[in-house]
Amino acid sequence: MMLSPRKFPITLLAITLIGTNSLCAANEVQGIKLPETAAAKLMSDWASLCRKPDLAQMTTWMDKHLSAEGAKRMSAQARAKDGYALCADNGGLAVVEVANSDAASISLTMKGVKTGRWFEMLVIANAAGELDRGGNRPTLAPENSLPASLSDALIASEVKRVVDDLSKAEQFSGIVVVARGSRVIASASGGHANRAEKTPITEASRFTLGSMGKMFTAVAIGQLVDQHKLKLDDTVGTFFPDYRNPTIRDQATVAMLLSHSSGMGDFLDKRTPAMMSKGVQRASEFMPLYDADEPQFAPGSDRAYSNAGLALAGAIVEKVSGENYPDYLRKHVFEPARMLHSSANNIPLAIDGLVTPYTREKSPDWQIAEADIGSPAGGAISTAADLIHFADALRDGGLVSKAWLADMATPHGPPAPGGAYGYAMEIEDIYGETVVGHSGGFPGVSTHLFLVLGSPYTVVVLSNQDPPAEAAVGLPVIALVAERAKRDKSH
Repeated sequence: MMLSPRKFPITLLAITLIGTNSLCAANEVQGIKLPETAAAKLMSDWASLCRKPDLAQMTTWMDKHLSAEGAKRMSAQARAKDGYALCADNGGLAVVEVANSDAASISLTMKGVKTGRWFEMLVIANAAGELDRGGNRPTLAPENSLPASLSDALIASEVKRVVDDLSKAEQFSGIVVVARGSRVIASASGGHANRAEKTPITEASRFTLGSMGKMFTAVAIGQLVDQHKLKLDDTVGTFFPDYRNPTIRDQATVAMLLSHSSGMGDFLDKRTPAMMSKGVQRASEFMPLYDADEPQFAPGSDRAYSNAGLALAGAIVEKVSGENYPDYLRKHVFEPARMLHSSANNIPLAIDGLVTPYTREKSPDWQIAEADIGSPAGGAISTAADLIHFADALRDGGLVSKAWLADMATPHGPPAPGGAYGYAMEIEDIYGETVVGHSGGFPGVSTHLFLVLGSPYTVVVLSNQDPPAEAAVGLPVIALVAERAKRDKSH
């Protein structure tokens, strides 16, 4: 079970399991009334302990009360250590409100006493009342807690504070840029492009984008739709009559590929060592990795994240345009948008200014992550400055028609966990403002591009660390920017 995404961009964050300590009555914690459930009792105890973190107490409690199934997933000691670090790093967490509650689970909105950071905490109890699962992730601040004045100077100051705080805690290495149109109103960076050389990160630093690059594929498809060269209801078989899986060939449409409703799955873990070391020239080179796979569900009947679906959409771009996907991006997306320092990253090259990715996926210490290669599903390279240009070009019709941008930003496909999704675009309501864009996550890659629709505001978050680095810094920033856009409209 994951936390409800109701307050979050579509990126679902890694769950950090937490411990509790029996310190107070279950029906109230820090003045907030809680329901009389086993989960609420666990949460009440932990929240009380978190105000004055004590690793020994938390570890003792976890050893005694963690369920057997929970212990299989992660040890009591590791859970206690993570919970202690979260509480201690924030100077304790204060309970603000109950976010959700049912018979087996409860989640609270909490705020860092020292840092002012906002979190949603989850506890799930099993039938015996033991701690079975739990989690935490950054969340948006309640709207009524935001500053009365949101000037450019205040936003710039807050961006710098958030980046500085998280960089010092080694929870973020990268850059955050806020722009109104082409004008940058806030920019802050922390960490290093290369740790050994202590290279600083700037707006010109080049980052691998992860799945943020899916938007480039949707733009390419949109251009061909605008030119009447393909239709969204065209099936895969229209372009690839010899596609090996007959269900995908005959029933999956272009629209389904872009909206993760085709039933297709993943292919990234099937990429060969030769592909990773030498790269590929065409998107269609990935097709043998997935075109015989059976769909997870009947095309159009459900929605599940699919890298293979976007890879196939890129192959369709090649088939219709007659150009290799990397060449198409360069000529029809990057150059018109003035993204002069961006690359499809289909062939690994030593590029000036490219940051080194760092991961803790297999070690508690930072290790250099394996470099990703680009595909229509993601992995392109860009800079913060170039992505501001991309957002501007999307808004002003420089890349696609405004009708296509509206289609990208409209939910498509059946409802599914994880939030609303358009055509390769994540969609979120933040304080009544529609915020769209896409995140990216991979070992050593954590990125997000936010566009506040109906406004000129853009937020770029690029990090060369593991997820959820972008969310930890991006959520407090987009909260301020979305609220600023809302207030601008009311004046």
